[in-house]
Amino acid sequence: MLGAECLTNPPVFNASAGIGHVVNLGGINTYVTGSPFSLLAIILISDVYGRYGAPNLRKIADKSAAAGFYVAVPDFLHGEPFVRNNPNRTMQAWLKDHDPVKASVEAKSFIEALKKKGVSKVGAAGFCWGGKVAVELSKTDYIQASVLLHPSYTTVDDIKAVKVPISILGAEVDGQAPPKVLKQYEEVLATKPDHVDYFVKVFQNVSHGWTVRYNDSDPVAVKRANEAHKYMLKWFVKHLNAEETAKEKQLIVVQCLVKLKGKRMLGPNCLTNPPVSNASAGIGHVANFGGLNTYVTGSPFALLSIILISDVFGFEAPNLRTLADKSAAAGFFVAVPDFFHGDPYVSDNPYNRTIDDWLKDHDPIKGSAQAKAFIDALKEKGVSKIGAAGFCWGGKVAVELSKTDYIQASVLLHPAFTTVDDFKDVKVPISILGAEFDELTPPKAVKQYEEVLATKSDHVDYFVKVFRNVSHGWTTRYNNSDPVAVEKANEAHEYMLKWFVQHLKTIADKSADAGFFVAVPDFFHGDPFVSGNPNRTIEDWIKDHDPVKASVEAKSFIEALRKKGVSSVGAAGFCWGGEFIHIFLCFV
Repeated sequence: MLGAECLTNPPVFNASAGIGHVVNLGGINTYVTGSPFSLLAIILISDVYGRYGAPNLRKIADKSAAAGFYVAVPDFLHGEPFVRNNPNRTMQAWLKDHDPVKASVEAKSFIEALKKKGVSKVGAAGFCWGGKVAVELSKTDYIQASVLLHPSYTTVDDIKAVKVPISILGAEVDGQAPPKVLKQYEEVLATKPDHVDYFVKVFQNVSHGWTVRYNDSDPVAVKRANEAHKYMLKWFVKHLNAEETAKEKQLIVVQCLVKLKGKRMLGPNCLTNPPVSNASAGIGHVANFGGLNTYVTGSPFALLSIILISDVFGFEAPNLRTLADKSAAAGFFVAVPDFFHGDPYVSDNPYNRTIDDWLKDHDPIKGSAQAKAFIDALKEKGVSKIGAAGFCWGGKVAVELSKTDYIQASVLLHPAFTTVDDFKDVKVPISILGAEFDELTPPKAVKQYEEVLATKSDHVDYFVKVFRNVSHGWTTRYNNSDPVAVEKANEAHEYMLKWFVQHLKTIADKSADAGFFVAVPDFFHGDPFVSGNPNRTIEDWIKDHDPVKASVEAKSFIEALRKKGVSSVGAAGFCWGGEFIHIFLCFV
């Protein structure tokens, strides 16, 4: 039976929680979030309180969706979660109607519905009661990976029958699955004749239910829950993101072109550590977009987009796709187009095709023209703002786009073929991230670019940084087995993302990223103040737009929000709006 710890800190059901929506999937009301085009899905199976409307559970779902998954939180309790202190229905009576083993049968039908939708791989995470459902699914071929978080009702025999990679995350203080029991599970998994990958961890200083029934106002509790969520997501990324073994290329030092005294020459360190292309890398998927095969990741409903433009090795480079997924988690729709049309540079090609020959077919100037047509396709999709990041070859494409109105911000990472004249024509905010060791764009050249941007008559925002102890290509062609190289690449990625957040996202966008539904109403009804109008002074305008009157209108607006399901409302006012807030608070 369930222990007392299973029933602590019950959630307050909120039908409007989360940034996803509720649909009927496989005959079950389900909270869904993430790209509906994703081929990889995660099912989150609640505890006895969860339903699909527990706010913390939905937050986990949204967080998982940001990693590129289609996430479903089905209501296997059919609108009937356990209610504490109900004298007419004990926990034992409730469990007779909500046996997790029976629910696992229903879950199989639910998974069939997901697969009919096009999903190819499914992971299941179960919390407490849901842990038993998840372990039952782990004995089948219905899912490809599972995570049990402080599970209930699981037994050693359950673990013996597991067929898929499984992670078990337990609490130091847990009467349902104490550390001693988790140790038994681990021993069973370690000695299974039909070996499956497994991971078992006991989190210290936490109790049963800490991953989903934590107190939002307790930063320590939130931090500990988030730690477990990261372990869960890493497990699913590892086991749902199938990486087909690619034919290994000989790791040789490849050199790329350098423009020197108007002549193309080869630089000694430009393209070291060429990637092993992997068509299945990443947690997104490939779609035909604007006539180009494109790796896309992130919410397809996002209005803000980032284009990552590759070096000569193309859009199937695993590290580049990892960066795309990381950028998508920041709330962007990220696209990595194949501007080479399936023809990336191959150093050991059988046709003796030199880099010079290859560049005749793939001139970055021509690539920038193609990029404009691609951006038009993004805008037709509904995207309103676009940032472009270019790596090496892609840096030239990105700087060409920066001279136009096609994008709103750009980042060049160890760019190739850029010139001082390029930066004289830049029209949008631009960041240049260079390497200390780079023959193609050495620190001296980066300094010249900075001087041009600083003295432009039509000022644009800019940021220039030379990273120490790194070489050209360090942001995408790093060695994953070298933690120092990974850390240095991640540092550059953070600078890139901060630049795009700063220049693509509004205050409203940033607030929405924090989990809020944000509204910016037009209390002026299309009549903002226009300075320099001799026929209407600010005093005349204020007569028509008195903030006291607007505060009355705001009350009706808030009522409409509450009808939508919003339970708590905050208001931020700027200048005129600040007076509006002061008056509004005085009246409510």
